[in-house]
Amino acid sequence: MVAELKRLDSGVAAPELDRAEVIQVYEDVSLKQRRRFPNNFFEGAVGRARAGIITRHLLEEKLGIGVDEIPRAIHKKLFYENGLTWMLGSCFDWSPYKVIDNAYPGRFHKWQFNVKGMWQGPERFKLAAEATRWMIEEREGCAVGEIPQRISATTFGKYNLRGMLSVCFRGSFFRAIENAYPGRFYPWEFRNVPKNFWQGEKGLENARRATRWLVEDMLGVPPERVFQDVTYHLFREYGLGGMLTGCFSGSSIQALHNAYPDLIVPEHPKRKPRRRRTIERVKLT
Repeated sequence: MVAELKRLDSGVAAPELDRAEVIQVYEDVSLKQRRRFPNNFFEGAVGRARAGIITRHLLEEKLGIGVDEIPRAIHKKLFYENGLTWMLGSCFDWSPYKVIDNAYPGRFHKWQFNVKGMWQGPERFKLAAEATRWMIEEREGCAVGEIPQRISATTFGKYNLRGMLSVCFRGSFFRAIENAYPGRFYPWEFRNVPKNFWQGEKGLENARRATRWLVEDMLGVPPERVFQDVTYHLFREYGLGGMLTGCFSGSSIQALHNAYPDLIVPEHPKRKPRRRRTIERVKLT
């Protein structure tokens, strides 16, 4: 062992040490029994293999951190405090994620470690789509068709992806979902539409699209029956109550006229009655 370390100190490339020897060198450095790691200890493929052995030993055996807990537990200070400052800086550009990816290849994603600058550059939207699908399908176990009911901005915060929303999508979780599932959903299918979505002329155009989606895609109502069959309560049932309030003062007739301006609004349209519960009268004595 002593001869091996002397040869490493001399700067001559050496064959890979076995696991026990690698850990012993690390422990000697950590306990100040050695001033530093031998020269070339972390150089090349052999050096990265040694770094992986030491990283797994530190996290799993020395600190008792479960593998699934690693993204929440890892930070630069952890390496400083455990004698691995040189390894972190010289081998992995001060990136905890690179250290972990070297020790656990392919096990984690860089967005789990909030890597600096990852949401910038030409590949940011592709990376954001991968992160969004990973969050929804792998972590939440959510079927694509259930996304509007189950996914919100809070979900992105739960997986430390608010920075992605801010940098890539100006804070809009719907834009993030549209980026990951292009053309699959409409904004009004979600509990919260983007800010000012129902405001101004653009808001009326959005309301026109939403109303036609309700009438034609969801309900399949023919044009001649629009004013008779599509009621205020149906707008509410399909999540468009906020649209009625924001654009039409709560009037479903105005919303329908906005979407179908060529149809004549009946003076007294016969609307389908709302279903009511039958309440049995009880005679009190």
